[in-house]
Amino acid sequence: MRLSLFIAKSGFASRRGADLLIQQGKVSVNGKVVKEPFFRVAESDKVLVNGKVVDRKDKIYIIFNKPKGVTTTRKDKFADKTVIDFLENKFKSLYPVGRLDKNSTGLLILTNDGDLCFELTHPKFVTEKEYVLTVRGRFTTNDCAKAIAGVTNEGDLLRVKRIKIIKQTEYESKCSVVVAEGKKRHLRRLFRGLNFGVKSLKRVRIGKLLLGVLGPGEYIVVDRAKILKALG
Repeated sequence: MRLSLFIAKSGFASRRGADLLIQQGKVSVNGKVVKEPFFRVAESDKVLVNGKVVDRKDKIYIIFNKPKGVTTTRKDKFADKTVIDFLENKFKSLYPVGRLDKNSTGLLILTNDGDLCFELTHPKFVTEKEYVLTVRGRFTTNDCAKAIAGVTNEGDLLRVKRIKIIKQTEYESKCSVVVAEGKKRHLRRLFRGLNFGVKSLKRVRIGKLLLGVLGPGEYIVVDRAKILKALG
């Protein structure tokens, strides 16, 4: 097995993160530093990252409903609360897949499966994500067309794949939005470019995986088959 894949499958880091650790000389195999991600290792080899032994682990998958005000990271000394703070001790080694910004809520996957992290975050893989958001002002069908066409912000083309107005008043509009790409603060930047401020943003679906009835801060453990069926 390739060294980078071995590290990713252990849950120590994503595949991209594993590549970086190896290139930085932070990985050793059987006592020798290896800087080649494609170096072949066997199950019996002793792999260390920053002096810590890397073990293959059973894959764990958690569906979590991230509350507002919680930071999507493992550790952040400036954060009041991170998603890891909601997990039992036996799950605190898991990594969040992708990000929801601090003020956004909804579906988040946490796992130690480095391959899944890679496939859901790398641009070459396309996984639909659905959000329900509320914006200030009256959003029109013409605005929907503009959101699909996209706007350019800081060199990024920001757009949605599908959008539907669910409910609206004179002062605000609630929409269902589907995206097939995920740039940093994608929807907030897009709607700001359309002159609409986002009041609330909730992710309700990744692939075919639904948030369901989980309350804020609640999570469930699901098996690998369900994850692969939903995201395959």
